[in-house]
Amino acid sequence: MPEKYKQFDIEDYVLGLCNTTEQKQRVEHELTLYKSHAMMDVLQFLKYMVDTLRENNIVWGVGRGSSVASYVLYLLGVHKVDSIKYNLDPTEFLR
Repeated sequence: MPEKYKQFDIEDYVLGLCNTTEQKQRVEHELTLYKSHAMMDVLQFLKYMVDTLRENNIVWGVGRGSSVASYVLYLLGVHKVDSIKYNLDPTEFLR
């Protein structure tokens, strides 16, 4: 993974994608969970991966499994399921 992604402020990025208070609160909650599981570097890698897929016009799936419970992953583009809209519990992903 390139150094610029290792230094990338993923928290600021995903919070900046929020348009409502509900979205911001959900993202803050999920980021707390990601931190407690020492997974912030995984989010940075996923940002790199999605950017690389997009740059190379590679198509990936809509989403599957417990990952769709994460609104942060939705904002990053890892999947296309809005977990707020479908009221999915983020702890389903980070058990």
